Amino acid sequence: MYKKRGEAVNIILVVLCAFLSVLGLVELIRLCSFRFLRPKQADFTFVVVPKNADSCEFQLRCAAERIKWLDLNSSCRLICVNRNADSKIESIAKILSLTYPFIMLSNCEDLVYNILESKNQDV
Repeated sequence: MYKKRGEAVNIILVVLCAFLSVLGLVELIRLCSFRFLRPKQADFTFVVVPKNADSCEFQLRCAAERIKWLDLNSSCRLICVNRNADSKIESIAKILSLTYPFIMLSNCEDLVYNILESKNQDV
């Protein structure tokens, strides 16, 4: 009886190790493909429009971490649109811009100008 349990545990461990090896290989392929297929001089602008202050931090952090995960933070901007001129959204965006310098705050009227503004003019 103990022999069958030991064999079952060995089979489970082999399957688990194979699964983790496949995950590691997929992550390595993803990393290499993002590294070699990423555009050299492209500027990206992502726009986040939070509905209220409660969801603002979550949406901005998710978008910023996705930008960092894709390794686009040197050529990318993230614009948070403050539709209702909410002071809480403004303060959240300003605090997060200290951690993520590519975040900027905009209102609806200036959104087009902020999107079209080149990143090189900021320097």
